[in-house]
Amino acid sequence: MSQPTIGRIVHYRMADDDVTQCRHELSHNPPRLLKQFNQPQAGQTYAAIVTSVTEHPDHPDVNLRVLLDGPFDFFAPSRDEGEAPGTWHWPERA
Repeated sequence: MSQPTIGRIVHYRMADDDVTQCRHELSHNPPRLLKQFNQPQAGQTYAAIVTSVTEHPDHPDVNLRVLLDGPFDFFAPSRDEGEAPGTWHWPERA
């Protein structure tokens, strides 16, 4: 498949550590706000924007801004392409 580039939309599968970090960061918001949106779950896939790409042409890793439900996002640095939790992949075609 093609190489990732800045600004592309990919899918990111949340890992357990990601969810722990997200919940910690989200805990600083008012509880009434958090009840309006779905909380992140491990293994769940979210849309993400590629914010930077390393210079390894045969195996690039990317930094991602993961778009959570509602007005929230999550920064996922140095992620590899794959299907396992903590990795990104190209969106499936319908």
